[in-house]
Order: sequence, then structure tokens, then C-alpha cells
Amino acid sequence: MAREQWSSGPGFVLASIGSAVGIGNIWRFPYMVGVNGGGAFLIPYLIALFLFGLPLLILELALGRHFRTSVVPAFGTRGRPFRLAGFVLVFILTMILSYYLVVTGWTLAYFAAFARGEPLSFTEFTGSYSPLLFFALSAGIAYGVVRSGVSRGIERLSWWLMPLLFALLALLVASALALPGAARGLAFYLTPDFSRLSDPLVWLAAFGQAFFSLGVGTGIMLTYGSYLGGGRLVRNALVIAAADLLVALLAGFMVFPIVFSFGLDPAAGVQLAFVTLPAVFAEMRFGGVLGAAFFLLLFAAALTSAVSMLEVPVATLIDAWGMARGRAAGVAGGAVVLLGLPSALSYTALRVELFGARLLDLKDFAFGTVGMVVAGVILSVSAGWFFDTRAVLEHLRLGPAWRRAFLALVRYFIPLALSANLVARLAGRG
Repeated sequence: MAREQWSSGPGFVLASIGSAVGIGNIWRFPYMVGVNGGGAFLIPYLIALFLFGLPLLILELALGRHFRTSVVPAFGTRGRPFRLAGFVLVFILTMILSYYLVVTGWTLAYFAAFARGEPLSFTEFTGSYSPLLFFALSAGIAYGVVRSGVSRGIERLSWWLMPLLFALLALLVASALALPGAARGLAFYLTPDFSRLSDPLVWLAAFGQAFFSLGVGTGIMLTYGSYLGGGRLVRNALVIAAADLLVALLAGFMVFPIVFSFGLDPAAGVQLAFVTLPAVFAEMRFGGVLGAAFFLLLFAAALTSAVSMLEVPVATLIDAWGMARGRAAGVAGGAVVLLGLPSALSYTALRVELFGARLLDLKDFAFGTVGMVVAGVILSVSAGWFFDTRAVLEHLRLGPAWRRAFLALVRYFIPLALSANLVARLAGRG
């Protein structure tokens, strides 16, 4: 059976932007700016994004186009140990998706509440069993999209949701900039404290955010790249990285004016999205509309990322076991729901915990923090040292000097930067 392909280059780019742009761009990036000295963080972040994140993105796309298959079969071309490494990447991503869909459900529930004019209390909502319903709804939507295929499902969804995402973000930024404290928020956001640049932890945080923001190293972009026909990989990767950066920067223009107008903590983190901002929207003029727009924005970002994550195990079942797409989507989707149910119950009255921590938070640390970095090291080391790198780099159309520089980044710089970031995170300082 012929391999599915994207129906157009722009469709592929939009789908890849949808994969890269997730909840983290909208709430985690402003949080990282807040805890790392405001505008000072933007300098190392820009360096990290284009010196570290972009090469990994290009590498994954090139691997996908070269092998024309998904993660496990691609890694399996180098033997059984590498095939096992491919399974590790798929397992890590599946575990991330199992709780990511829970948070996706939260955004859908908050959007529905604001649309009804009945804002939610986070404690009351998560203390009920409603999160189970919205988790199931989010999983069902992701399943339906992936089951429909690459061009008729994933690509079509991206054509609808990506323009909507940027339109909603523009509306929210314009509303935030009209607030009385906007100038103070922008000053904090855009004025760098250059003394912070001497702190290595700020640089480590920037490299970590660049890695997590693009969602590279887990096999998503390898899988998406395997559906590519023609087109320039480097140019497409630049567009994807630039769009991801644009969303993160615009999120800062939205969040910091609100934070400083209402006297909030700029380093509030996830609490900002689900606890603080809903209360702020309730006090703002047209707050109901803005609240609905904000959570629809979060849901659009979360759903397109969730769809890309689900496509990886589905593609693995299709390519490695010869399953039909419908059956593969059902098997992978069912497994994700079963794995995610304990996470969906973590904040309910049942309080599903392990080692004294809510299971959702524990999985986020184990797989979303540690596991993603491990996956990135596996992919970069495998590709840089054990794959036929020269053949892979043929897809990039780079000159000899650029090839040598790219290979040095993949073989040495990226694994070392990821390893340093992992050590910092395990030490509680990244």
C-alpha cells in the first residue's frame, strides 16, 4: 500500500506548526521569562532556539524523508538494539500523551464554561469527576482526526485551527495591551537585565525551553517528515521554528500586561492559566468573551499537539505491524485512554497518587521532563554516530562547510547540552 503524503507543502508546515505550538508556548514561556529575569531570558532563548532546537528539527525531518517510515522501523534499519531504542521513544511519547490529553480536557472544559457564562473554580472542577468526561472528549477528537488520515485528518484540522489560533492570540494581545498596566508589563518583558546572562542556569533554562517548545527529539517530526514528498526541508524548518517563536513572543505580550495590570506574580506558572487568569477575566470588561477566547486558544494549541503525538504510535503500528489505519488508531487511542485514566483521576476526590505526588504531576516529571530529554539524547546520538549521516544530509542541500557544522552540532553540542539540562533538572535547578 502506498504511503500517505501531505497534500501540500503549506499543509505540512501548518501541521508541523500545530505540533510544535502547544500549551507550553502560551503559559510556560512567559513563566520561564518571569523566573529568569524578564527580557534577559530572550537573548539566550533566541540563541538556543536557532543553534539547538532548529538543528534537531531539521535532523528529524531529514530522517523521516530519508527512511520514509516511522520511528521504530527507521531505527530498526541499524539492528535490534536501535529498534528497541525506537520503541523507547514511542513509549515515552505515549506516556506524555496520556496525561497531556487530561490537561487538554481541562482547557476544553474551561472554554465551555466561559462560553456558557459560568467560569469554573479549578478546585471544584478537578475535585469532581468532570475531568474524566473532558479527557474522554479530547481523546475522542484526537482519535477521530488521526483515524481520518494524514491529509484528510491532520492536515485538514491544521488548516482550520492554526489561523484560528493566531486570530485569537491577536485579539487577546490587543486586549491586554489596552490595559492600564501594560507599559510596566512590557518593560519587564522587553528590558534585559544583562547581569543574568552570567548565570549558567539561565542558559540551561533557555536551551531546555527551546527543546520543549519545538517538541523535537521524540519522533514526531521524523514521522511527519516521512509523509513529505518534495519541498525544501531547511526552509520549512525555519518557518516552523519562526512560527513557534512568534506564538511564544506574542504570549508574552498577552500575559505580562495582564499580570502587571492586576498585580499578579509573573512566575506563577500553570496556576496562572487555570486559577489566576480566570479570576482576572471575571473582573475585566468583556471578560467572558476574552476568557472563552483564551481557553479556545489553549485548546486549539493543545489539540494539534495531541494529534501529532497520537500519530506516532499509530504510524508505528501501521509501519511495524502492517495494521490498517483505523485499527491502529483504535489500538493506540485505547491504550492512551487506559494509561491516562489514573492521571485524569489525580485531582479528583480519589486523589490518585504515587510516592506522595499526584500521578499526573509525577508522570509529567518522569516523562515530560526527564523522558523527553532522554529521548532527545537517544535520537541525536543514534542519528549522529550510527546512522548513514551522509545519506541523510543529502536531503538538506547544504554545502560542505555547513554540513560539517551541522554534524558537529548533532554529534557533540546537542547531546551535551541535553545532558547538562537533564542533570540540572534532576538537581531541581533547570
